Amino acid sequence: MSRVLRPGRSHLTFVSLVVLVVLALPSGAQDPEYMTLFGRSKVKAPPRTDAGDWAGTWFYVNKRRKMALWMRIKQGTPELKLRVQEKGSNVSTDWHGQASYQAQGKSGEFSMTVDQRDDTTISGNWVWTLGDQDKGWKETADFEMYRTGHGRQLVMRVENWQRETAGVLRQLDLQLWTFQKASRRQALWGELPF
Repeated sequence: MSRVLRPGRSHLTFVSLVVLVVLALPSGAQDPEYMTLFGRSKVKAPPRTDAGDWAGTWFYVNKRRKMALWMRIKQGTPELKLRVQEKGSNVSTDWHGQASYQAQGKSGEFSMTVDQRDDTTISGNWVWTLGDQDKGWKETADFEMYRTGHGRQLVMRVENWQRETAGVLRQLDLQLWTFQKASRRQALWGELPF
């Protein structure tokens, strides 16, 4: 015995609701898209907002690394320091974006330079070295940061990322890291929810 569904009020209400939901979804055309170096996939960047503020502690975590970004405003200009912890290294900069460290029995240097700052965007570049030319590597990259998600998230877009190892230059994929705001104050590393 089969049952025949007849259109009725509840069916029309359901169809109307589905149409409204589909129309309310934002189109992908609003968000910038980026292809990886090898064209394997598209990465969508969350939309920019001017909500929230820079000052406070931001954090990011994935399988390979933990990062914390502390920001403060001095004389109307945002300043930042960064700590990156990943397998075999733990780098922590000062408020000028400079760090010297030891990892894998080698000396390393990290320098993060901010070129442009305004209310909605911070951009610059970094140079990261470990060891010497024969037994080490050197990375360079450009970055741009902006707030998203009602000002409680921060996107760091890393592009033009290159790593040179023993004279061989390799281009790394574009990265989009979304940091969460942990606190409006300068929280300690141990307080972050890693």
